[in-house]
Amino acid sequence: MNFLESLAAEWYAIQGYFVRTNIKVNRRHNGGYNNEIDVLAFLPASGKLVHLETSWDALTWEKREERYLSKKFVFSSEQYAEIVGATPNSIQKRAIIGTSKSQPKEIWGTDIEVTTVPNFVAEIAAEMKQRHPMRDVIPETYPCLRSFQFALAYGS
Repeated sequence: MNFLESLAAEWYAIQGYFVRTNIKVNRRHNGGYNNEIDVLAFLPASGKLVHLETSWDALTWEKREERYLSKKFVFSSEQYAEIVGATPNSIQKRAIIGTSKSQPKEIWGTDIEVTTVPNFVAEIAAEMKQRHPMRDVIPETYPCLRSFQFALAYGS
């Protein structure tokens, strides 16, 4: 699991979601799998399921669209239910990609929420700034988030 997947997994886990990462899906007859889900986060109290795909790629938005719509977000609600072991009430699909600070405008015309890596990091940083490491420390089981917290509190 790369840093961005770890960060996304920790971010949802600390909010109370049950998280699974790098889930192999759609087994091939000759071995291997056709797909892999980067992060799947399920909040049992509300039945909300979040499917996250992350990437640092430098592809064009057109190539990303082709890749994400044909390979990444191709699962039915039944497949999600099978993976999670429960039928989700809602499914949010979220792509965290690209290194531009400017948020892409209406992408792909689908139900996929596209967020750039800098905007995702800013989302986390806004919350971490509210949590002082001496009064509200992030548990050590979340090393990425804990690093964020300390850097934001003590960095210059």
